[in-house]
Amino acid sequence: MDLQVIPTSEDCTVEMLSCKFEGSEVVEQQNKYFSAFMRNRIKWECTEAEQFLDLDVKLNVVLEIYTMPFALLPVSAVEGPGNIVMQALLDQLVPLLVQQLLQDYEEWIQQQSQLLD
Repeated sequence: MDLQVIPTSEDCTVEMLSCKFEGSEVVEQQNKYFSAFMRNRIKWECTEAEQFLDLDVKLNVVLEIYTMPFALLPVSAVEGPGNIVMQALLDQLVPLLVQQLLQDYEEWIQQQSQLLD
């Protein structure tokens, strides 16, 4: 997955530039039937009680299954469990993405302060 980070004075947008499956030949052949779009808007919010990140995640994924035995099943038999798997995957990946962005931001701040010294 290749991402582009676009910071502004108000927020930060993370857009997916590309996403491809890697692995066996069968797995990589699925790239012909797969497309995805993702845009995350991340904003630092402050209230009297706390500071937190406000995330707005938009994700569209299209994956056509032509691999046996899945191709023999009704769409609903693959789509329902597939949606559950994708949601579980997102529930794990989005916090990791935010954690990595925060770590990168902290490193950038340190580099900027060293340049000013």
